[in-house]
Amino acid sequence: MTNKEFIETIGRAAVAEYERFKILPSLTIAQAILESNWGKSLLSQKAFNFFGMKAGTGWKGATYNSKTQEQTKAGQAFTVNAAFRAYPNVQAGIRGYYVFLQFPRYQNLKGVTDYKQACRLIKADGWATDVRYTEKLISLIEKYGLDKYDEEVLEVVEKCKIIINGKEHTVERILKNGNNYIKIRDVAEAIGYDVTSKGNVAVLTKK
Repeated sequence: MTNKEFIETIGRAAVAEYERFKILPSLTIAQAILESNWGKSLLSQKAFNFFGMKAGTGWKGATYNSKTQEQTKAGQAFTVNAAFRAYPNVQAGIRGYYVFLQFPRYQNLKGVTDYKQACRLIKADGWATDVRYTEKLISLIEKYGLDKYDEEVLEVVEKCKIIINGKEHTVERILKNGNNYIKIRDVAEAIGYDVTSKGNVAVLTKK
């Protein structure tokens, strides 16, 4: 799997899971890249664990034992042996990540719309000991434009300019699900019309 294919695989799953779990897709993809080395780590290949989730005492499923790098608060690296959660396939591994995020300490991630804030929070919540974890996640998001997947699930309202009959007007547009919507009321106002509605039908009447 190429890096581009890896991003798309994780990204599509992250977008699909957003409605239920409300975790930014860009955060999910960046973590998968960083934790699994683009899906090339043994943990991801043998156990479909792309995010480095350890088994813990409450885990009743399959496990995969592996060495892993940790850091002290001062940033000094050391290696430990740990048991990680193991999954039967890619889809189960990705879903397992969202299930893992249901632990109380990660609840502050739900509904966050700023990827930088999400990256700061997941480090503060104790996901990783790497002192540069937040910085690395943000760098991946910005380098590969991963926030484009966020735009598919978030409703972004911004000002834009349109030209009607040769005259420029400023209106609001909504970006959602990869589509671009211009507010009809703004357009009607620009051309001198009032907007009413009959059921689901917009009715424009000249002022």
